[in-house]
Amino acid sequence: MSKGINAIFGIAVAVVVYLVLILGIQAFYPEPVYEEYCNNTSYESKPVWTEGCDYNITVKECLDLNNESFIDSRAQARTQCYDTFNEARKDYEGTLFLITATLGILVIIIAFFTLTMINISSGLIMSGVVLIVYGFIRGWSSTNDITKFIFAIIDATIIISFAVYLNKKKK
Repeated sequence: MSKGINAIFGIAVAVVVYLVLILGIQAFYPEPVYEEYCNNTSYESKPVWTEGCDYNITVKECLDLNNESFIDSRAQARTQCYDTFNEARKDYEGTLFLITATLGILVIIIAFFTLTMINISSGLIMSGVVLIVYGFIRGWSSTNDITKFIFAIIDATIIISFAVYLNKKKK
């Protein structure tokens, strides 16, 4: 019975610590919002090229009324705002990777000091590992491959060392 309760508390600790860390990251390092970079008024129900045209004229007549430079400038503006947002998102995800990888390792190191309370220790380890995986997933395309490799080696070294220590201690 106590093993089952320990397992339940370990899972509960993992979930709660993970949620606290993710919510803390979101609170202090908010994700870029598309609407802050791009004005959505250009995405009304009427297509951009119909701007200034009555509904009762043909497409050709409307296109003749709107010159191509107007249409091109609107498309360029949309492309520029999307590119700006996309660059901000990539920067965010690259930094998010560094934050989650660092916090994940810190949580796993803290778990090392709670070995006498196995449910808390196992919950902390699990939340740290899930946080690291989350960071790799979110930052995969935005983070330099060398940086990902270095953090993966650090993560693996700490986790494997921790497991080796626990196995030796168990014997």
